[in-house]
Formats: sequence, C-alpha cells, structure tokens
Amino acid sequence: MFKVLTKIVTGFVLAAFLSSSVVYADELKKSNLKLPTLPDYNRSTSATYKIDNFSLSGTSAASAATAAVKKYVLPNGLVCLTLESPSENLVVLDYLVRCGVSQEGSNLQGYNFLILKMLNNRISDDSEGDDVVEITGTLVDDGASADYSRLSITTSPVNYMFMLRRLCKAVSNPDFSEAELQRAREQTLNRMGEGGGTSDQLYDIFLSCFYRLHPYKRSPQVVPVILKRATAADVSAYFKNNFTPDRTVITAAGRLNGQRVRKEVASDCSALIPAREKILEVQWEPQASEKEVYLYSQSELAWVLLGYQAPSLQSSDYAAMQVIYGALGAGLSSRLWTQLRENRGLAYEVGARYPELLGPSHLLCHVITKPGSVGVARRRMLAEINKLKKDGMSDLELAETKEKLLGMYLLERESMSGRALHLGMAELSGAGYESDARKLQELQRVTVSDVKRVANEYLREPTLIMARPGGRFYFDW
Repeated sequence: MFKVLTKIVTGFVLAAFLSSSVVYADELKKSNLKLPTLPDYNRSTSATYKIDNFSLSGTSAASAATAAVKKYVLPNGLVCLTLESPSENLVVLDYLVRCGVSQEGSNLQGYNFLILKMLNNRISDDSEGDDVVEITGTLVDDGASADYSRLSITTSPVNYMFMLRRLCKAVSNPDFSEAELQRAREQTLNRMGEGGGTSDQLYDIFLSCFYRLHPYKRSPQVVPVILKRATAADVSAYFKNNFTPDRTVITAAGRLNGQRVRKEVASDCSALIPAREKILEVQWEPQASEKEVYLYSQSELAWVLLGYQAPSLQSSDYAAMQVIYGALGAGLSSRLWTQLRENRGLAYEVGARYPELLGPSHLLCHVITKPGSVGVARRRMLAEINKLKKDGMSDLELAETKEKLLGMYLLERESMSGRALHLGMAELSGAGYESDARKLQELQRVTVSDVKRVANEYLREPTLIMARPGGRFYFDW
C-alpha cells in the first residue's frame, strides 16, 4: 500500500486534468505504441555531426552565428540586438521582457498574457481598424513563460521597418483604455479556455507540489476571476513597473539593415523610463515540497512522474545536468526509453523535461503506462536513475549524448525566430547574448566524473506523482 496524500492539490487544476484524460487515453491507444513524444535527435543528426568532430562542427557554427550579432544599449538600459542574414527571405522582430509568470504574484496571475495581447492588438490594427497583419502578410505571436514575456513578429524584408515602427510605438505608447482592456480580456480568456493536454495539466500539478514556497509553482495559466476584476489602471501600473526598458531586449534577425533597426529603436524607445525602484529577484530554493502525491483519475491509463531539483541556467553544473537529461529521457536512444519501452514494453510514452530557468530548475521524468504496471514502471525508473548515480556513464555514451544535445541545440535555432529568442534570453540572463554559443563549449567540457558527481548531488529525494484509473476521483490509494 502506498502512503496517503499528505496535501490536497489545487482543485481547479485537478478538475482540468480529469476532464481531458479519457480523450488523451483514446488517442494513445489508437497510436499502437508507435508514436514517441520526442524525436530521436541522436539518429537524425549523427550523419552530419560526428562524435569525433563535435567541437569543430558544433561550436564553430554557433560562434560564427554569434559573431554576426551587433548590440546597442540605449541610455535607459533597453538592449537592441541585430543579426543580419542576407540569405534569409524573412525578418523576425522579437520583444522580450524579463518579467514572467513567476513575478505576477497570486493576485495578478494572467496579467502578462493580458498585456501581451493588448500590445499585439495595437501592432496588428491601424488607426482605422484595418488588420495590418493581414495586409502585410505578417505573423504576430505572444506568450509568457516562468521568467519571460515575449511578443514576436515574423514579416517580409519589404515590411520589416514598417512593423518595427509599429512595435516600438506599441511598447512606448500602449493603449490601456477600458475598451482595449475588455477586448484583450475576452481574447485571453477564450485562448486559455481551450486548455492543454493531460501531460501539461499534470505538469501544472507537479509544479504546484514541487515549488510550494517558490513563485515557480504558478503555472503559465490565467485565473479568470483575476482578469475579470482587472482595471485599466491596474494593467497600466503593472506594465510601467515590470515591462521596463532596463529589462527589455528587442532583437531583429533576418534580411535587414542593422543600422536602420538600431536607429529606429533609439528614436522611438529612448523616452521609456526605467522603474524608480529596482525589482528584487527572489532566489528561494524549492523546499518543503510534496514528496509523494497519488491521484485517481477517469483515464484508462496511468502516469508516473519523478521530479528532482536541478541547477539553474546560471549554475556551473548546468551543462552536466543537461547530459544527465539527455542520457535519461531525451529521445529514442535514452536509457528510460530503451529500458521501459523497448526492452520491457512497459510504456506508451517516455520522456523528460529540464527547463532553462533563471532560478532553481528541475529534472522531470515521466512514463505513461498500463494501470497494472505503475509499480514496476516506478521501480524501473528509479533503478535506472540509481544506476546512473552508482556507475556513471562510459566515454562512448557521454560522446553520443553530447552529439544528441548538439542536434537539439541546432534544431531549436534553425529558424530565425528560434535564434532571436535564444539570443534575447541569453542577454537578459545577465550573462550576455554571447553566452548562448558558450553553452556548447561548456557542454563539450563535461566529463564522466562531472556527470557522476552532479547526478549524486541533485538526484535525491524525488517528488513522485502517480495517477491511475479509479472510476471517480480520489486522493489516496
């Protein structure tokens, strides 16, 4: 018998989980166990990036891309990055702010999404109400993560200066009227009402259990009651205090003239004023987390999640933990996939997450299996993790894992949008945009002894979440 759940998880999150479990289960059953969650980066990139030329092919390409970046800092602290790429047929304009969901506070949850939607509307519509995006063939997207808020514009080389002016106008002179607030509120609530898949909802439950005393416990979701009572004055004050120029990077990448971009940004954004009081960056550790959470659901399948504390993006142990993540749960060649799916047929799905967070991060491994196999799946997961801690990995596995991670790195930056995003995140991390390329150098320096040391330091006392069918909802087994 398992332990009884010691703490009840937030009700609305669990309700969302239950509502979509059956549909997701049916989809998995129809897949006949042939559809993995993650692509096999190891197989897809090995032909181009050989193990023996990892340092040459990987780091040189990243360094060359970084060398083409130009940086301009306005007196108010706003950073403008430009990446000229004459061979591209598009331009990406990225507005990235170091203000994410974790900084909203429990009484302001959803404000970032609301503000981004209002900025999006101001960019997309002209003064006559015509859809500028449709006229110019432009895509404007927005979203918020734990640490950042982002608005991204993809347009043609013909229209990029026009769209850049609209972006600068929107952020320097936003329209936070009651009418625009109501419009954005309806758009945001409709968007969030669509909900996510079961795995995303379980991930939200994990966050609430793992980060009980840390703002990372808040998932990137809105709370309807909070948005409904928000006023134009509330939104305007939040924007002025958090979306400040000293916490902002505007990145332009593609077929463009970097000098024109920097001149336009300097002209339109110089009047922005930083917040009078510096916002304190709280670095609490995830403590007092729930260690074991057992759930009944209406699904026909069962979930097993194991989460561990992991180093932040700025930690010297980050690269070694990346290797651990790659070896355990990234792709079809990972240990968990091989042991639980291929060798024992225990899993419908196997995967892992290791998010790039400015604060304390986590390594989360998950398995979707048959209800009768949750016990053995849990034991096999723990056994494989403990084996890595005890025996480490061979030189060959280390090299192969580095190659796989190199492929993932390049794939994430294959598009101009991906390059712009990662350059902006690196700049706002405090390490500078050059640090994005240095990730590969740090990865290359990881040794087998580093992997074993970091595994034993961090892979202890996991947070366990298990969910299996029960006919109706229960918290104990």
